[in-house]
Amino acid sequence: MLVIAHRGANREALENSWSAFEKAIDCGAQRIELDVQMSRDGHAVVMHDDSLREFAKIESHISQMDRSDLAKVQLMNGESLPFLDQVVERLLPRVELNIEIKGPRPELADIVGKLVGQHSLRDKVIVSSFHVEPLVWIQDHFSSLQRACLLARDHWNWPQFASYAPLHFLNLTGSRILHPEVDMIDENFMDQALSRGIQVYGWVSMQGEEQDREGLWTVLKTFGVHGLCTNYPRQLVRWLAEVNLDERKFKSY
Repeated sequence: MLVIAHRGANREALENSWSAFEKAIDCGAQRIELDVQMSRDGHAVVMHDDSLREFAKIESHISQMDRSDLAKVQLMNGESLPFLDQVVERLLPRVELNIEIKGPRPELADIVGKLVGQHSLRDKVIVSSFHVEPLVWIQDHFSSLQRACLLARDHWNWPQFASYAPLHFLNLTGSRILHPEVDMIDENFMDQALSRGIQVYGWVSMQGEEQDREGLWTVLKTFGVHGLCTNYPRQLVRWLAEVNLDERKFKSY
C-alpha cells in the first residue's frame, strides 16, 4: 500500500509548506499530495484555499494577486508560499507528486499541464480533481499525464451523482485511477475496481484517522487498496514495515 502524504506531513508541519514536504520525504512517503490555486497572472500556487487568511493571516486571495506579490507573502511558519514550478524542480526528482487542481477551471489545468506534461519525470505525477472539466482538459491536451478522479461522499447525492458516478467519471476523463474518500471503500467497491484494472488510492479528511488509525489501515490493506493519502505518513510507513515483516515471518513457517 503506497504511502501518500496528505498536503505533506501535515501533522508535523504546516500543510502544503516546504517543511511539510521535506518531512514527508524524510519519513519515507512515496508520494506527496498537494493542492494548487491560480494567481491573477496565471501561476500555479500551492495552497488548499484561495484565501490566505488561515495560513498567512492576511485578508487577501491568491486569485487576486500576481506572482510578484505572492512571492512576498510569509506563511505562519515563516516560509514563503511554494509555487508549483518550484515544487516540481525541487521535489519531483525525489518523490512522486499528486497535484490536485482546485476548482473546475480548465485554465489552471492548462498551467499544470504545461509545467509537467513534457517533463522527463512526468510518469511520477498524477493530476487529480473533483471536477470533470480540468481532467478532460488534461486528457485532451496532455494525454501522457496520469489523471485521477477524486470522489467524496457528498457527490453521491443528486445531481452530482449524474456526473461523478465512478465509472462515468472515469470514462469522461479517460482515467484509470480513483481517489475515493475512505468511507466509500468496501469489499464490493474494491472488487469492482480490481476487476476493471482500476487503481484505488483512498484519502482521508484533515480530521480523519484520529481514532483507531491502525484499524482503518488494516481494513484498507486487506481490501487491496493501492495506496492511502494519509495525515500520518510517518506512522503509516512504520506500521507497514512492521506488518510486512510479520507477513514474511508467517510465510517462512
